[in-house]
Amino acid sequence: MRVGIIGAGPAGVAAAQVIAGKGVEVTLFSAEKVLPYYRPRLPELAFGNKQLDNIFMHKLEWYAEKGIDLRLDSKVKTIKRDFEISLKNGSNEKFDALVIAIGGGPVIPDFCKRSSSKNIFPLWTYSDALHIREQIKSNKKIAVIGGGVIGIEAALRAEDNDLRVVIIEKTKHLMSRNFAKHASELIEKQLRERNVDLLLDNSVTAVEDTPDNKTLVVMEHENGVTCNFVVLSLGAGFDTSLAYEAGIKTDRKILVDKNMQTSSPGIFAAGDIAQFSRPTACSAKESLQQGKTVGLNVLAYLNNEKMKIYEVQPVPVRFKYKDFEIYSIGKVPKIDDDEKRLDADDLKVYRACIYEGSVLAGVQMVGSNKDIRKYQEQFLLAKAWENIKGVRHEKGFEES
Repeated sequence: MRVGIIGAGPAGVAAAQVIAGKGVEVTLFSAEKVLPYYRPRLPELAFGNKQLDNIFMHKLEWYAEKGIDLRLDSKVKTIKRDFEISLKNGSNEKFDALVIAIGGGPVIPDFCKRSSSKNIFPLWTYSDALHIREQIKSNKKIAVIGGGVIGIEAALRAEDNDLRVVIIEKTKHLMSRNFAKHASELIEKQLRERNVDLLLDNSVTAVEDTPDNKTLVVMEHENGVTCNFVVLSLGAGFDTSLAYEAGIKTDRKILVDKNMQTSSPGIFAAGDIAQFSRPTACSAKESLQQGKTVGLNVLAYLNNEKMKIYEVQPVPVRFKYKDFEIYSIGKVPKIDDDEKRLDADDLKVYRACIYEGSVLAGVQMVGSNKDIRKYQEQFLLAKAWENIKGVRHEKGFEES
């Protein structure tokens, strides 16, 4: 029996290890030319002072030792529901089951597509990070478009490299989807204290090269920012065409059931590209867990055995760089929510729990992670009980 895994991120590699561990022949296809790596470490590679060897998940020999046929620079062009795939190089291969774990890609806005500038760099792949690494050797000012975790980390690391940095964000506050207003304002304050300029509530309309070999970022409400190069950090987009063209059901991502199987039996999806009932975030840790579950379920499919149910876990926003630290999980507080502040220090630390009635519905921390494990466990227990009650309701049980 043969299993083909398309995509060599944490989910794909984890699935390959589980399946190959049972003696099944596994081929792992990666569209990139370098060994599978941890994407969250790219900012460190881009702005670090030395080569980051531990960005790679494993050494090349590891894949052979585990019985995994790793194919680098092997982009899959099409798949069929009978498990046949075709590669960009024109070759075809046939399998007994497939796993799609291609992740997402960077959002490239229209103003970039219209621009002829060569000084715009997404921070998404190993190659992107190396390009940025070369740029910082001879340049002094960068603009980071997008104020999410990756954009913030890029800005902090760039400032440590003696670059002047400005973050341009279209919303009124940084990370407003993940943090309440007060927490966002504290994040902004701490960034400004680290010499990171912020232009908030501003949409970029164009990026143009100037006659003196610099780059102008044109904005809706400002005169513009002149810099040496631009780092894009606008989140993820998802290419579902591989599945859609094979007749597999898709939404924003590839739809999967509770066993992570797509609408086509024997074809599974895991990681960022997999969507359960609704689109959810997927961290590297979550991708790893999904990959392990998919690996077990592929084996169950091949052996006509019962599959495991994957329980979707809430994914926290968690980031720490030196003394800059943020954490958020669950609900973002609004005026009507019961928010319990855990600290009185408005200048350096924000720690709060958000309640719905007496139930912990969210946790937010800026500047400190004191007791975070305790509150996270309480939150996850509350979510687990909520899920149990939902299942009981669906099956017609009455509350006792």
